[in-house]
Amino acid sequence: MIMIDVPVGGLVADVFLPDEAPAPAVVVRTPYGTAGLWPEAAALMGAGLAVVTQDLRGRYRSTGEFEAGADELADGHTLLDWVVAQPWSDGTTYLYGTAYESYAAWCAVDHPSVRGVASRQPWPPLGMAVDEELWWRTEIGGGRHLRPGLYELALDAPEWPVPLGAWPPTPSSWKPQARRVLSRVRAAKLPTLHLGSWYCGSAATTLRQASLARQATVVMGGWASPLTHRLRPECAIDVPVAPDPADVALSWLAAIASGGEPSEALNDDAWGTSASGHRCLVLGANRWEPRNPRPSTRSPLRTLPMAGEPGSIKHDPADPYPSLAHSADLSVIGPRADVVRLSLTGGVAWHGVARVRCHVEADGNAELVATLVHETAAGVRTRLSDGTAPVTPGCGVAEIRCAPVAVDLPPGHVLHLELTVGRYPRYTPPSTPVTVTLSAVEPLVPGSRR
Repeated sequence: MIMIDVPVGGLVADVFLPDEAPAPAVVVRTPYGTAGLWPEAAALMGAGLAVVTQDLRGRYRSTGEFEAGADELADGHTLLDWVVAQPWSDGTTYLYGTAYESYAAWCAVDHPSVRGVASRQPWPPLGMAVDEELWWRTEIGGGRHLRPGLYELALDAPEWPVPLGAWPPTPSSWKPQARRVLSRVRAAKLPTLHLGSWYCGSAATTLRQASLARQATVVMGGWASPLTHRLRPECAIDVPVAPDPADVALSWLAAIASGGEPSEALNDDAWGTSASGHRCLVLGANRWEPRNPRPSTRSPLRTLPMAGEPGSIKHDPADPYPSLAHSADLSVIGPRADVVRLSLTGGVAWHGVARVRCHVEADGNAELVATLVHETAAGVRTRLSDGTAPVTPGCGVAEIRCAPVAVDLPPGHVLHLELTVGRYPRYTPPSTPVTVTLSAVEPLVPGSRR
């Protein structure tokens, strides 16, 4: 084992070398500090691979200024040129990363040395909730180092403690980068691993990228990551921890680099075998299935027979409906008058994008939020999925598309549909009082796979 620290174009990289060389190299370019990657680098090195981890421009030890999405194509190609010119390199590289690291990897995927990409919970998500974007800019996207915990402290501060840039966020703040990644995913003619989590804001992005990739292996679990920043070990969500997503990625990289088939790279005793290699965690039932997590776009929609009556949502800007961490038990919010809640007791299952069609009458502009909540037999309530649609003064129909999910709630569990005006801080509420009256609500889900 040899580890060296080298500057490449003013950007600092750590190099881990296996006992035998030349060897393929796994490359990770990170804004999070390379030290957190050293355990994974050691594991890959033990599998006979060289590993190069680099601080991005303007982060930690590297020179320059970090601007999200700006420099990863040129800087990535510069690093890969350097890697393949080294005597310990066999001329092939594999790219790996979580969140923004994944973005940096996709920017460099067209380098001629690249033979595969392992992408976990990618950045930027296709559409961001305000709390996720605010957290990213506060703790990740500005300055030279991470600022863990600042978001939670700043929520109650009279002034935001760091510059946010243009605010509030608009599609222009993430669409150019998202289009750049999607075009590179579509053009890549190599094996790719797409690791996602139903509990992460990037779930839809993971599935979208996987649908465009030509040789994709897709695994959707319920893990935490930098983009599930508020999903903590003590959370109320009960999902299988094993296998660890890093172990999944490392096993896939090692197998692919040694000439293995992508469909066989993840087959082991921990979760069985799969002819395609895909794995899908089904929430509620909390079981792994050896099937493609990408939902079918052709599944017919069916209406859920939920109990409860539509009514009026009266938004008070002095007391907006709250949003808790994705891992939190929502039952602590308690009863409130500014929510319409429909419920379904008993088994229910779907895989894909649920929709909520509402006939509304509003006396002002607002964002109507639909939140699908899973209540266990013990009374713990956690968020499964959500989505929004704008409403304007007058009468009309609002259709809300919730984030994709695979769910199978056992008998004795309850599915709640909660309709609110905003959900602070996740979705921005109006600054003035607004009343939204619902005359009809139709919850639609894709056909069950049971």
